[in-house]
Amino acid sequence: MPPPLSAQARAVEPSVTAPSPSDTGGRMECGVCWYVYDPVVGDDVWQIETGVAFHDLPEHWRCPECDQEKSKFLPLDESCNDEGMEDHSDDIERIVDAYRRVDRDRMQTLPFRNSALKVEAVGFRDWGNEQLGVIISPWFINLVLVPGKNTDWSAHRHGDKVAYSLPSGVYEFIHGNLEDCGVIQSCSLMSPVSDLEDHETAHLIGEEVMRLMVSEAEIEEDLSTPLLSAVPAPEPEPTPNIKEPISRRELLRGRREKSLQEE
Repeated sequence: MPPPLSAQARAVEPSVTAPSPSDTGGRMECGVCWYVYDPVVGDDVWQIETGVAFHDLPEHWRCPECDQEKSKFLPLDESCNDEGMEDHSDDIERIVDAYRRVDRDRMQTLPFRNSALKVEAVGFRDWGNEQLGVIISPWFINLVLVPGKNTDWSAHRHGDKVAYSLPSGVYEFIHGNLEDCGVIQSCSLMSPVSDLEDHETAHLIGEEVMRLMVSEAEIEEDLSTPLLSAVPAPEPEPTPNIKEPISRRELLRGRREKSLQEE
């Protein structure tokens, strides 16, 4: 039986109203077995009382499901409740849940699925009328735009390509409909992700992408002003008009004749 967290180690004031995740550091998810530590619930296995934040758990605490260390846990909740900003937290959670269902129902046996990774939303923040952030899954890492109440994407159809000018460059997004979530726009950053060794690496990539997307100066700007500006997607380069394709034998023969002439 794991040792209980004593009152001397962590005193928790009794309260009639259960504490919210924001008051106690938020929920944390194990990167190995997906167990979620919720400070509102506590942990019966380790006899952790309700209201104890993850960072206040004792050093000997480990995942109740797979016995992993605290270092294997990653933040699960994204804060989107700053005053004056639209709350997209439910939208982001629905997107994560939708991709988890896709992973569970359709992706388990596919050879390019990386079982070390899980579905996670990283770094979502208000960006004009939309939310911009990174979605990680066992088969991709995408930059994702989530529409707000005042977003008008009615002119776009499923599969349309839309280019946006962001601080670090121009990015091409695909307009699509995600089951049970509505429309989103996604820009592929990495796919497949089979070369990544663990989910922590994928999470760090997501954080770094968002750091490059937004400078400190831009974070301080009034986010009620749209920062995304749509630009036409670049036209594809014209394909050379070759009437008769050159065979491999003709190509090698031409190179050999050229080499003999140079000698």
